[in-house]
Amino acid sequence: MTAQRFKIRFSACYALLMIGSGVQLPFLPLWLHAKGLAVSEIASVVAGMMAIRVLGAPLFAWAADRSGNRRVVIQACAVVALVAYMVLPFADGYMQIMLVSLWGAFFFAPVNPLIEGFGVDASAALGLDFGRLRLWASLSFLMGSLIGGALLTQLSPLQTVWIIADAQVFSVIATFMLPLDPERHIAKQHAGALEYGAALKFLFGSHFTLFLLAASLENASHGMLYSVSSVYWTSLGFNTFAIGVLWTASIIGEVTFFGFSQKIVQRLGVERLLLVGLAGGIVRWLGTGFATNEYIMFVLQSLHGISFACAHLALMHFIRAHVPAHLRNTAQGLYAALAGGVLLSSVTWMSGRLYTSFGGLSFIAMALISGLGLVIALAYMRFNPRDPQVAAA
Repeated sequence: MTAQRFKIRFSACYALLMIGSGVQLPFLPLWLHAKGLAVSEIASVVAGMMAIRVLGAPLFAWAADRSGNRRVVIQACAVVALVAYMVLPFADGYMQIMLVSLWGAFFFAPVNPLIEGFGVDASAALGLDFGRLRLWASLSFLMGSLIGGALLTQLSPLQTVWIIADAQVFSVIATFMLPLDPERHIAKQHAGALEYGAALKFLFGSHFTLFLLAASLENASHGMLYSVSSVYWTSLGFNTFAIGVLWTASIIGEVTFFGFSQKIVQRLGVERLLLVGLAGGIVRWLGTGFATNEYIMFVLQSLHGISFACAHLALMHFIRAHVPAHLRNTAQGLYAALAGGVLLSSVTWMSGRLYTSFGGLSFIAMALISGLGLVIALAYMRFNPRDPQVAAA
């Protein structure tokens, strides 16, 4: 397959992949609230869906490395997750909702990281700009947020779950649009010798452990945004369409960054890119804790292109430069388990209790988490010499 054909198919996959997430992330808490769950229960459901990634993401990533065919693993997981989302509207009560939500999250956990690793590897193999492929995922998230927000101005919050379930169909379609993996033959060559323990040792016993932890903390600092921000904005008097617009602002910032990411990475290198992301997180969360105006909140949300995208892309390039090809799927899964599972779910669970006690000021705690990540990143740069290979990744 030519680079141009691969680019078209992969971009089309990304253009559908995140529509469901674009509806779920901002509006699932509103459905949970409408179902009568307390704020602490809402936070625990969202946190549980993140925590289950600790099992789902690395397990299926390991299966992808073991089989040498991550494309089939991605597709199978997406289909089983869709079944859960179709059952979710019939769940009633905290325990039923929690169990079905965990079912869907467990199987969907490896889909995004495996596709992301697929894109990074293929971009390097075919000479493509990964950032310009990745921005289509951000645009599909934007589409989901805007459409979901517009529909919910006319529909009851109880209808939210049906919109989420229907949107998840597009994610399944997206996985079947994935092109063939240019590096599949590499994975096959090494699949028989793969040891799961080797990946753990490589990620958590090597020189970039600090880098991994710093990037994961920045990801985790978004826990309050993902769990209670929509409820908080509703308390400020923002309607559902305005909330959708705020999520749109974050995607605009993210898309803008990814559109120029290749030049930015080449100019800054991944270490400095990570520092920018962590510093941007501190500014964003401090501002969110005190702002009550829609327009100021829009500007703060646009910093998502820094607080999330910079740190995330820095680690993607870091993995590409350092992790052997036959371990990259497992590395992606372990990153998802740490950043999107252990740390993010812990922060999300904590967010419900903080919000109940301190309201919007609890976003200051997210700034402290970004600050801790910044300290760790600076320690990494102090004790590890700059790697030209990583800087040019």
